[in-house]
Amino acid sequence: MRFGDPSQQVLQSTGSFTGYRPLHPLGKGYLDAADDFEHPFCGNEEGWGPLSPFRYDFTPCFVDVWVFAVAVFGILCGALAVWYVLRREKPNVASRGWPFWIKQSLLALIIADVAVQLAIQIANFPNIWFGDFRVITTLLTIVSLGVIFAIQWLEHGRTRNANGVVLFYWLLLLVAYAVKLRSLVSQQIYDSNVAYFVTYTVGFGLSAIEFAIEWLWPGKTGGYEVLVDEDGEECPAEYATIFSRLTFSWMTPMMAYGYKQYLTENDLWSLSPNDKTSAAGDRFEEAWNYQLKHKKQPSLWLALFHAYGGPYVIAGFFKAVNDIAAFTQPQLLRYLISFVDSYEKGINPQPPVKGAAIALAMFAVAMLQTTMIHQYFQFAFTTGMHIKSGLASAIYKKSLKLSNEGRSTKTTGDIVNYMAVDAQRLQDLTQFAQQLWSAPFQIIICMISLYQLVGWSMLSGIAVMIVMIPINGFIARFMKRLQKQQMKNKDARSRLITEIINNMKSIKLYAWSAAFMNKLNYVRNDLELKNLRKIGAGQAFANFTWSTTPFLVSCSTFAVFVWTRDVPLTTEIVFPALTLFNLLTFPLAILPMVITSIIEATVAVGRLTEYLAAEEVQPDAIAIDAAAEDRGDDSVVIRSATFSWNRHEAKNVLKAIDFTARKGELTCVVGRVGSGKSSLLQSVLGDLWKVDGQVHVHGTVAYVAQQPWIMNATVKENIIFGHRYDSLFYEKTVKACALVADFAQLPDRDETVVGERGISLSGGQKARVALARAVYARADIYLLDDCLSAVDSHVGRHIIENVLGPNGLLNSKCRVLATNAITVLSDAHYIYQLKDGEITESGTFPQLIAMKGGIAELIKSTGQDSRSASLEVSPEGSGSETSTYIEQENDRDKEEIEEAQENISELAPIRSGPSSSAQIRSGSMSTLRRASAASFKGPRGKLHDEEEPSAKTKQAKEHLEQGKVKWDVYMEYAKTNNLVAVSIYLLALVAAQTAQIGGSFWLKNWAEANSRARGNPDVGKYLGVYFAFGVGSSALTVVQTLILWIFCSIEASRKLHERMATAIFRSPMSFFDTTPAGRILNRFSSDIYRLDEVLARTFNMLFVNVARSGFTLIVISVTTPAFVALIIPLSAVYYWVQRYYLRTSRELKRLDSVSRSPIYAHFQESLGGISTIRAYRQQERFEKENEWRVDSNLKAYFPSISSNRWLAIRLELLGAIIILAAAGFSIISVTNHGRLTAGMVGLAMSYALQITTSLNWIVRQTVEVETNIVSVERVLEYARLPSEAPEIIPRHRPPVSWPANGAVQFHNYSTRYRPGLDLVLKNINVDIQSHEKIGVVGRTGAGKSSLALALFRLIEPATGNISIDSLDTSTIGLLDLRRRLAIIPQDAALFEGTVRDNLDPGHVHDDTELWSVLDHARLKEHVTSMDGGLEAKINEGVLYEISRNNILSSPPLSLGPFDRVCRMDALANASFRIGSNLSAGQRQLISLARAMLTPSNILVLDEATAAVDVETDAMIQNTLRSPLFSHRTIITVAHRINTILDSDRVVVLDKGEVAEFDTPQALIQRRGAFYGLVKQAGLDTE
Repeated sequence: MRFGDPSQQVLQSTGSFTGYRPLHPLGKGYLDAADDFEHPFCGNEEGWGPLSPFRYDFTPCFVDVWVFAVAVFGILCGALAVWYVLRREKPNVASRGWPFWIKQSLLALIIADVAVQLAIQIANFPNIWFGDFRVITTLLTIVSLGVIFAIQWLEHGRTRNANGVVLFYWLLLLVAYAVKLRSLVSQQIYDSNVAYFVTYTVGFGLSAIEFAIEWLWPGKTGGYEVLVDEDGEECPAEYATIFSRLTFSWMTPMMAYGYKQYLTENDLWSLSPNDKTSAAGDRFEEAWNYQLKHKKQPSLWLALFHAYGGPYVIAGFFKAVNDIAAFTQPQLLRYLISFVDSYEKGINPQPPVKGAAIALAMFAVAMLQTTMIHQYFQFAFTTGMHIKSGLASAIYKKSLKLSNEGRSTKTTGDIVNYMAVDAQRLQDLTQFAQQLWSAPFQIIICMISLYQLVGWSMLSGIAVMIVMIPINGFIARFMKRLQKQQMKNKDARSRLITEIINNMKSIKLYAWSAAFMNKLNYVRNDLELKNLRKIGAGQAFANFTWSTTPFLVSCSTFAVFVWTRDVPLTTEIVFPALTLFNLLTFPLAILPMVITSIIEATVAVGRLTEYLAAEEVQPDAIAIDAAAEDRGDDSVVIRSATFSWNRHEAKNVLKAIDFTARKGELTCVVGRVGSGKSSLLQSVLGDLWKVDGQVHVHGTVAYVAQQPWIMNATVKENIIFGHRYDSLFYEKTVKACALVADFAQLPDRDETVVGERGISLSGGQKARVALARAVYARADIYLLDDCLSAVDSHVGRHIIENVLGPNGLLNSKCRVLATNAITVLSDAHYIYQLKDGEITESGTFPQLIAMKGGIAELIKSTGQDSRSASLEVSPEGSGSETSTYIEQENDRDKEEIEEAQENISELAPIRSGPSSSAQIRSGSMSTLRRASAASFKGPRGKLHDEEEPSAKTKQAKEHLEQGKVKWDVYMEYAKTNNLVAVSIYLLALVAAQTAQIGGSFWLKNWAEANSRARGNPDVGKYLGVYFAFGVGSSALTVVQTLILWIFCSIEASRKLHERMATAIFRSPMSFFDTTPAGRILNRFSSDIYRLDEVLARTFNMLFVNVARSGFTLIVISVTTPAFVALIIPLSAVYYWVQRYYLRTSRELKRLDSVSRSPIYAHFQESLGGISTIRAYRQQERFEKENEWRVDSNLKAYFPSISSNRWLAIRLELLGAIIILAAAGFSIISVTNHGRLTAGMVGLAMSYALQITTSLNWIVRQTVEVETNIVSVERVLEYARLPSEAPEIIPRHRPPVSWPANGAVQFHNYSTRYRPGLDLVLKNINVDIQSHEKIGVVGRTGAGKSSLALALFRLIEPATGNISIDSLDTSTIGLLDLRRRLAIIPQDAALFEGTVRDNLDPGHVHDDTELWSVLDHARLKEHVTSMDGGLEAKINEGVLYEISRNNILSSPPLSLGPFDRVCRMDALANASFRIGSNLSAGQRQLISLARAMLTPSNILVLDEATAAVDVETDAMIQNTLRSPLFSHRTIITVAHRINTILDSDRVVVLDKGEVAEFDTPQALIQRRGAFYGLVKQAGLDTE
């Protein structure tokens, strides 16, 4: 048939898009009917078609199939919807306003309209209407409209949004009606039956209005206001319509708001009840408990699936639909190419409406794909979110129940990692897991489609893929090995950094910066970066194999096709095949990632299973009974019990213990370091494993650990500790614990926030705050672990009198005190002496003195006789500062106390409850009833956001850059990257893309040549060139990756890390005091990780995709020049959507990461205080707090992932428009007989189909780049930190022998810790002669330690100066100064490494020197006994975790609390742990050894013996008085007055000023402040 053929022309003329044509009846119309059925159910002669033989149109019967389908959907799904709506809660009395009535009346009109249509139909089909499909369809339409009417009626007041079924019904109905309308126009019904046509079009119009009202009319408020609960506004996703959910339009308000102003956490929506951590946690707990009960080997996988699998399965359904849709596109492309082909000379052109239908179908499929894939992602991400929060809650709860053996193998860092890393891995898995079935599914569909195109030739393609899989697998394994190594190196570096930051004070005091910097550089440059370079090369090779695979597949397939078949390889085959190969790359590339992800997740599941199934605290270790009623009743009873730290070891800590503590009595436990005092207290808490025996505890417990555990909160919150605030009793507690004066000194009194682990408190203050917490808890039993060792002796006296003693606040309670302080013993009712875990003697004080046993010896040796230890208060007016303390209670209180003691034999802890009202008495002592728990009001720290800015102690808030990252950060990064390398990289990139496109153009020419020749000529030439293009482009990709990794990114991160590390080492101490370690660590771990591994990758993806989409637009524009007109508006929309998204998404990401660290910080903090939390039985409050923190992170995380979906849907709509435009323009061009060839169209379309992914990636990567470049900014910020004075000033170097004499002068010296704080030392004038022994005393906070720090210039003078041997120390370099002074600091810092590293990190001394100092420090035998001697490993050096509250060393990933001012005030009893752990005393001795190694004539002792028992103390004192030290000037900052009584002179400091300075004898005679201190310490003033 040529164009001249009339019937062909008729088809052409009816093939217009609208169906409109000149009047001329063709075939039968919609309302024509025969007298009987020629076709089943169809009384029309044209039958079922589907295409009419007379017109380019559906047949009249078939046209109704679409309407019929919609009606059936309406009836079936509508019925379900009615059931669902009725099942919902009772209707809310929402007024049925006029929108409702308009909607319902419109619907009634539509029903009437359809009824009229039905009548017309029946009139026109007189004989056959009862069985005709058209009538049945109209009837069903009426029924379905009735169902819809019912839904709309019922849902009003029951739901807050339009029903999904209703919306879809209207949408689909309109589509079906539109198709039918075109048919009616084509059949010219407007001519043959005006009545029907008018009725129909009116119905169509009304339906459109109805749809608009139902969908777009603002939601019914009525009984629903937007719920605002305490978490903020309800999330709109809760009440969004189905369209809004599919397109994520419910996110638009937040996107719009975020575009206008920076989002803060108050702008976030609250979580839906189902997403809250408590809900997720409960679901997981239930599933996990089921596993534990019913399975021998509990499976975490199953538990997770039971808890969170439901929505995930639904996600799988969406994924399947998306996969099928993706493979419809190449089929449509095939139709499109054949359509274009039909216009080339000599073929029958197909009607334009067919082309339009193909273009619209491509658009529709693209949109379907988009909606499906993003629903899938949303479900997958929310599942991931549930998994993460459920696990976070479970891990936290478990950590509070772990026993010692459960805990012994895991450091805090490990446990925090379970939450931070392992849970995260499982969360990430949710994005990949579905690919396990989806990828093979996609591959299979692809193969089937390819088979239709090229027959069995596709097998060669498969063969290539199969060959590539093991190669890729090998690369993946190689990369994994490197990654593992990388993790190890990263951990090593993190540990080192943690140690450095935690012990910065010691490093500065000992001038060890250089040694540690070298250590760090070794780990960083020689281990970590070297490995990274290997990873970079591996990455390049992997990219090569991945990018060549699809190309080799297509190459081999086409080659085999051409050689084995005589069909020409035409455009119709080539481009759909190419599109299919492109689709194939994704499942192939993703499979290795899926496998790695699954492997990682399996490892994580293994670790988590082991952890969640780890041993818990022995449930029956202690029996808790009712509180003792009367004084003298047993409160704590231990009967012949034996305890062990670890039940799997034979070694027992406490053996055959018989111990009783009674109500109203003070029981003391004494013993040397390591004899088991703390263990005894912990056995009462139930923290130890009870091998046999019984422990009975009567009532509640309050516990003060030896290492006081202070939370990162205000002092007040630390004391109240979750109980209700009772101001009267709170005041009393503070007074009794001698905190009044301390509060006066704190910047915000008791509202001062003590930083991580109590940053702004001295050791003594921390101990007293912990004591105050215990007192405030008003428990029945008090377990006090050596709480007096850290406080000055006179404060100790005050505490004994006001808290522990017979007249103290706690005199009616049972008090058990483990102590080294002899002074308390005279007040004790009963004393136990422990030795090696056994009780050696016990009795009352007089009995023990009379027995002349070990305790009597101890007391004698300290030169105190019991008499002087009795209560004596310094004479009034003696000028002693104690008068600020011991305030006589006024008489009323006294009487009341006496009366109370007469009336009630005993202060019963009154249960808070209605019955107790009779017993509650006014005033003082009666307030000692049990503290009641406060209700959980959201976590601590939240309450003080509106704190007045005067608060000086708040940690500097982490600097949060808002808004766009500055361009100069990019420039700076490019410069550190080396600009030449960057430009070579960009060149390679553009070249690679050009080569790729060249390949496609070549293919097009080849295919067109084949079409013309009707065969396959010159196969060799065409294949060879195509192959060259492909391999060339892949090779260029490798070049670009290598340059990027090895020359750009790694160089940059090396330089930046070095600059930052140097800056940290040079920062003044004040920086470390105000910056939590977690924050510095974060810069060194996560930020450096981003520089190392993430940034290069994201930049690469970004540039590649920009190049790719740029080239695509060029190709489309060359093909169809009309497209150029669209580029500008599309780019504008794209840019606008992208900016809109960028602003909001950036802030959401920031809020997400900022709200993440508090989770880990709190977790880490809790891990430090587990004994304390358990002792106070406060687990639930801390669990709630943890849930709250996770929730506040999810509140940012959820909108953050939803914003990605919001963006993607909008971008993919743009992509779909580009596809539609490319197809539409080519169809218009072809139908108007333009010069387009099928090859050009095929080429343009195969690129257009890919553009969506590129556009998507560009925005994603811009965000990624912006998010990650922040790391560069943060690193640069630290690299520019202000530094302290220079290490060496070349012109001012002190003489080699300096300080030869060791004379120290303070000239009018004043100093403060940092600008803005008060002076801590004021106008000090002290002249210390050569070789003098000077003692420095004063009460806590008087500035004693500051004096020592000033000498080393850890704090710089505000006025005045210090000179040593008449050389002003401010004029020389810090290194010169610190190297020449020796110090034994307050906290003995130990580093991970060997004994040698700890004594001499720079390795400058030889063995003989080291052994000699160890010998003098009395450590020689201990070190000799350790395996390895000087090379013996000292374990984790920060603090030793012995299931007590010593907070542990560095977490590898770490985020949290570390304190660096006072780490160890008292850390005894830590001397057993597998390995060569040293006890507190031994640590102190190591410091002594270090001091002896420093060849200095000046030695500073900073409260060095605070943590040591009496005997070790005596040992140290003897060493210091030995000839070794006689030629040195020794400045001792003392806690215990007796250590400095034989000094040459004593400086008494008070509030930062020198109160007295003279020989001890003279000062005692003067009867001033010093006399008061001596008197209070109970020393003999003679």
